[in-house]
Amino acid sequence: MQESVFDENVDYLYQVQTDLEAVEQLKKEMNEYKIQEKNLKKSIVSEEKSIQDEITQTIKRRKSEIEKVYDDQIDANKAKSRAVWNKRDKAKSKRIGERVSYETSELAEENRQLQVEMRTLFKAQHIPSFCRSGYFYALFMTKRAWEFPVLIATILAAYIGVPCIVYLICAGSIFKNSPDKLPFGCTIIVSVVLFVISFIYILMVNLIKIRHYDTLLDGRQIRDEIAANKRQMKAIRNKINKDKDDSQYGLDKYDDKLTELENELAAISAEKQDAMTLFENETKQVLTNEVNDRRLGHLEDMKVRLDALEDDMAVLDEDIQNSLLAVANNYGAILGKEFCTPEKVADLISLMEDGTADTVSEAIAAYKGAG
Repeated sequence: MQESVFDENVDYLYQVQTDLEAVEQLKKEMNEYKIQEKNLKKSIVSEEKSIQDEITQTIKRRKSEIEKVYDDQIDANKAKSRAVWNKRDKAKSKRIGERVSYETSELAEENRQLQVEMRTLFKAQHIPSFCRSGYFYALFMTKRAWEFPVLIATILAAYIGVPCIVYLICAGSIFKNSPDKLPFGCTIIVSVVLFVISFIYILMVNLIKIRHYDTLLDGRQIRDEIAANKRQMKAIRNKINKDKDDSQYGLDKYDDKLTELENELAAISAEKQDAMTLFENETKQVLTNEVNDRRLGHLEDMKVRLDALEDDMAVLDEDIQNSLLAVANNYGAILGKEFCTPEKVADLISLMEDGTADTVSEAIAAYKGAG
């Protein structure tokens, strides 16, 4: 049988070529199916991701909208609370001030009378009004702790600061064009200025301090009494400020309003929590179902098409395997695997059609010889 086949003419090869081309056509169809399968799977994955993304974004957006409604109410409540607290603080500060004024009124009146007494006393002795100042007592009748630094600072300013300023003025303007005269001239000017300062101080000591010493001592006593009253007033003010009992200031209406706002805030927070619980337990699933109902139909259609395509591919694959098996059984054992391709068979046909060979065996021999 094998030799009879080798003796076949070109019609035998035509049949082989037809069968091989049929197998190749089946393979092309399989490749097209595979491309369709790949694209369809990609579309399904993309659609699934798109559906999940839409569900996620929808849930997130709706949750944010619900939270914003309650958060706006909470912010408004807190703003009202801050406004009430500000009014309460202002009212408390005002009433604390009134309480301080009331409890220190006697001391304040006493200080006012002492100041009038001191002003009258100095005026009767024809002592200048500046002599009632704390600065005067710091310079001429130093006694209190804070007066010593004032005295020292004044001495340093007068005997160091002033000479430095005079020197700068001399060097910058007076003796600018005559630098050789600067040392002597500046020394003279500084000496004169220091002499004037010392003279004024001594003059005030003799004309005011020594002459009106007793009156100045009375003034010192009055100032000490005023200072003592001020310390007592400060102590009263500090005690009142540290008092934590607000009941005496009539702030009940503010406290009632704050309590009302706190209860309102608690109610809003509870409503928000209930709304969030309801959203998580029910609304989220409703939103998910809404998106799925709208889009899962298209996804299921693609999956059905994929299942049908895979079934067709399975049938086609079986046809290819059967066809390959038939080609192998019918032609492979005789022609060999080398010549079981459409291209090689076409070459053998060409050799027989152009008269190079009359039989299949001659065509094969000619093909190998030409190769």
